[in-house]
Amino acid sequence: MADNKAYLAAVEGGGTTFVVSVACVSSSSSSSSSVAKNNNNNDENNNILSIGCTKLHLLHTATIPKRDDVTGEIPNNYTPEEIISEACSFFRTHLPPDGYSALGIASFGPAGVDPKSKDQYGKILSGSPKKQWRGVDILSPIQEACGLMGGELEKRVAFDTDVNAPALAEFQHRSYQQEQSSNTSSSKPLTSLSYITIGTGVGVGLVLNSQPLHGLLHPEGGHICIQPLPDDKFTGYSWGAKSPYKGLGTVEGVASSVALTERWIQMEQEREMAKKLYAKGSGGSGGNGSSPSRKRDEEQEQSSKISINDNNNNGDNAQTREILCTLPNSHPIWLHASNAIANLCVSLLLLTSCQKIVLGGGIMKRDILYSMVRSRVWTLLNGYLDSVEELSDERKLEDVIVGSSWEEVGSGLVGAFALALDAYEKDGEEEGGEEGRTSLLDSDASGKKKTASESEEQRLFTSGVLVGIGLSFGCALMMSLLGRGSPRR
Repeated sequence: MADNKAYLAAVEGGGTTFVVSVACVSSSSSSSSSVAKNNNNNDENNNILSIGCTKLHLLHTATIPKRDDVTGEIPNNYTPEEIISEACSFFRTHLPPDGYSALGIASFGPAGVDPKSKDQYGKILSGSPKKQWRGVDILSPIQEACGLMGGELEKRVAFDTDVNAPALAEFQHRSYQQEQSSNTSSSKPLTSLSYITIGTGVGVGLVLNSQPLHGLLHPEGGHICIQPLPDDKFTGYSWGAKSPYKGLGTVEGVASSVALTERWIQMEQEREMAKKLYAKGSGGSGGNGSSPSRKRDEEQEQSSKISINDNNNNGDNAQTREILCTLPNSHPIWLHASNAIANLCVSLLLLTSCQKIVLGGGIMKRDILYSMVRSRVWTLLNGYLDSVEELSDERKLEDVIVGSSWEEVGSGLVGAFALALDAYEKDGEEEGGEEGRTSLLDSDASGKKKTASESEEQRLFTSGVLVGIGLSFGCALMMSLLGRGSPRR
């Protein structure tokens, strides 16, 4: 039996893992928190996600491939075809009785995001540094699994990058919050926002004039050049071969987890080399060089050398990148990361004049980076934008450069749901108010439609009364004139 509910399918497509989810939509006019903690179960009280005034009840969520139950590590031997196949199986398993109302996919890039470009839309483009994903069609098999292929159903499918999609979600959510709040730090309505994700790569999504930015392709701000810190000796990351500027001195080439891991490896190699030189310089001064302390140093050195060599001096390995989680906040790696991210923020402020910059992704789970980035942004701006109220004081940057609204669930997944909602909403508008297709993003829409309808009825009634009065008056006047013109008896 039909339950007249809208069910959305969402995919956050990463180069390492996919997150897939199904949610039921409901609207609320009351202001609510961004998200209740997602425990991956069917308890609605613990699985409610809000985008603006729209509530989503998360029903089923899975990560593909999932972490090993024993080691906690993500398997790195899954092919793109296997990941997509499991995603399709997930959506078929959880197919609602009346099917999915819409599908949103937020994918890593570069990807084809123009629906008119049939040979590229929904596919990973050939410029991707992730070789095994080049040319892979993500959209079509998942769209088919969700039963949204062909004809009018195509309108209920949306595909964009995993940065443009969260940018749209953040914009919608923060615009609603600003409308509801009287304590906002800015009197200007929100019309522009940038979302930056810093993970295995660095991506930038932009909403300008209240619309996601598309042009020749989509924003690729992670590949702009930066001003590196003095005496930076890093020789570049392994993904640079297929990247602009060969990845030298770019945001992604410095701040991504791949680049940071490879920087750590390079630093460890330099440390080992220094230890060897020191050992040679001090080894001839006395003894046979076989003291217990020296043996321990040699054993540690050999162990470190093996661990580095085992990873092929390469950060293109999820298990290798786990080393970043063990580094202290004082490690110099974070200075390089914060400088690169700050350079990107300054470029966005100068080029787009965006009102909000939202930072997300795995690297930003290192909370110390937020204050480091803001401080560096203030230094790099050098007082040039002091005349702008929101940038007139370093402390005010806390309201400009902010964290993601949905870090617990994942901004990419929320962005995918925002795409699905947007497609569902637009299709509903085109249908002219078909049952079950009223506005989902604006909880007041039905009330506004009702008020507008009542106003129209009142206007027509008033017009009818006035016309009636006019006709009556006209008839009376004509009768009077005719009476005057008649011959008297």
